[in-house]
Amino acid sequence: MSAPFRIRHTAVRKVSRAPGEETREYLDRMMRLIPGETVGLYLVGSGVVPEGRTAGLLAWFGFCVAAVVLVRLYGTADRSAGKPPPQPAAVGISVVAFVVWVYAMGGPFEALDIAVPWVGSLLVCATSFLAPYVYRGEALSEDEAARLRQ
Repeated sequence: MSAPFRIRHTAVRKVSRAPGEETREYLDRMMRLIPGETVGLYLVGSGVVPEGRTAGLLAWFGFCVAAVVLVRLYGTADRSAGKPPPQPAAVGISVVAFVVWVYAMGGPFEALDIAVPWVGSLLVCATSFLAPYVYRGEALSEDEAARLRQ
């Protein structure tokens, strides 16, 4: 598949699903919606910003938000299947997830004295758990679903 972050799910009846398939789909959506690559990029870059440089931290945070948008727009556009458009809902959820992760780490929110660590931790848990339920993506045909099971 040429769209590594495109979210798709089987729309076949539950009785025809293989055991564990629903859980696998949930975990796949979770991995595709949480922008781990950009969270890592943010962590490395924020470690370089000198302490007390709130403007630099905010600029780096803004750059990483833009990176999430660009990477996810590109990664959800399946150019091999008749050029369907990117999945804006998946991009939006990824941006929200990124902001929540940065909030939990402190970053510019801590520098602006608006971070509450325990709230950030709970938000990460809730976002990671709920995101795959909020967005299920586009439905696979029965042929595509059968091919993926093999």
